[in-house]
Amino acid sequence: MKRLIAAGALAAVPLVPGLPLPSPGEHRLPPNESLASHARSHPAPTPRARRICNRYAAPWGSNRGRGTASSPFRTPKRLVHALRSGKTGCLRAGTYRQREVKLKRDGITLRSSPGERATIRGRVVLEGNHDGLYHLTLDGSAGPRCPEQSCGTLPSPTINGSDARVFGNDITSPRSGICVATKAWDGHVPNRFRIVGNRVHDCGRLPPTEHDHGIYIADARGGLIRDNVVFDNADRGIQLFPNARSTVVEHNTVDGNGSGIVFSLESSSNVVRHNVFSNSVVRWNAESFQLTGLGNRFVGNCVRAGNPDSAYDVDGGVALPRIVKIARDRAASDGVYVDRSASDYRIAWGSACAGEGAPASVARPTGR
Repeated sequence: MKRLIAAGALAAVPLVPGLPLPSPGEHRLPPNESLASHARSHPAPTPRARRICNRYAAPWGSNRGRGTASSPFRTPKRLVHALRSGKTGCLRAGTYRQREVKLKRDGITLRSSPGERATIRGRVVLEGNHDGLYHLTLDGSAGPRCPEQSCGTLPSPTINGSDARVFGNDITSPRSGICVATKAWDGHVPNRFRIVGNRVHDCGRLPPTEHDHGIYIADARGGLIRDNVVFDNADRGIQLFPNARSTVVEHNTVDGNGSGIVFSLESSSNVVRHNVFSNSVVRWNAESFQLTGLGNRFVGNCVRAGNPDSAYDVDGGVALPRIVKIARDRAASDGVYVDRSASDYRIAWGSACAGEGAPASVARPTGR
């Protein structure tokens, strides 16, 4: 693939007299090279992509293009702006550096082009209803910073609209801030979200601050967190705070975070079942904070205490109050995973946690 010209190296771009300089972040083709001929030097989209994708962006594209396979846009921001409701925008393989990308229109999907993998370095926000993110690598560390001193970068991806779908992504924000977050915005509560089949890891500043989490459900009703691997995040793996209601958290593997999961304040009627919680390094695998919400359940999970601080290395690392119903949990005393050091979170043969946690397709090191 041809090396792209960085925005700070405009002197190296072949310029045509009378034409404006390229805008920051946009690749300008040499004057004797058309977008179509440049696209021919790269693999064509797969047949499946041609069935699914309505518009495209590519690292070799231009925001003056048409968004087609032969004339792709350059940036995710331009791509989502061009999508109508019900349409899908596909990113060709490569890394896209954009401080913030907002999906504002209802019912649009941003994804990697099928058969390829695209990375967005920056913040992604789902503001519309029924918006989706599929099969992307998302690194929020290059996004805008939170205006408050207590937090790092703003969460990414942030879910503000209802019925959002975040499926099959690799999500991180190393040494920076919160990763996945649902938050009421402009009077709208992001209900019925679906966060499924993702690997969420290395989110947050170190040393731990108690503010940076893997998945943070602040305000939402009727959401689903399923089949994810949530590991090595600075603070909570999953936080239900302050008003998460009727969230189902099931078949996730949550390992090596500051804490595993926390129920807090008014969060109520949440069901946490058939997960694996293990090896939290700061506090408990499961705990609560000033919880007043009723109807929360922690049932059928497998837990393994592995905190280096012996004060938290008891009872499977579970310290939940009686207000939370606890039932049918199993404790594992030995190794749970095939190769935790290699981020292979498939459940080892013979483990007490067999049948719980994320499926092997997501738990293996390359799973997304």
